[in-house]
Amino acid sequence: MGRFRRRTFLIWLMFISTPLFAETLANRDLVRQQTGAFMDMIASGRVAAAYNSMRPYLGIEPEVYDLAVREAATYFQQVNQSLGDAVGSSRVNVEVIANDFTRETWLQKFEADAIAWHFTYYQPDGNGWKLVEVRHSTDLDRLFRPPE
Repeated sequence: MGRFRRRTFLIWLMFISTPLFAETLANRDLVRQQTGAFMDMIASGRVAAAYNSMRPYLGIEPEVYDLAVREAATYFQQVNQSLGDAVGSSRVNVEVIANDFTRETWLQKFEADAIAWHFTYYQPDGNGWKLVEVRHSTDLDRLFRPPE
């Protein structure tokens, strides 16, 4: 029973910490367009600008997001020093939970490697999508699929 209460509390905490007046993206096509624009900025080395472009759609506390921006800017300076400039990006996967959550996964491509970016959007009331998570990873294993 304690495990259930803890999970319920964490879910409740997520909702009470969500900004109430964030702008929203009206549909999944706009989610794709906004996320693609973010990836274009990342590919051109404009990390802070990319994150700032998502700020109006935040469904999380701005302080949490600001910390992620600072960490990403530092991390991608190191990435660019070791891997060079990005050579492009591509949208590789979309996952949904009914009409409530959408997760887009994109690859930021370099000559010798790639980084996966995961963007999770939430639509609590059916009136538009809010960004609730952005993360990046060099673990690409879960992205592989059998050929069609």
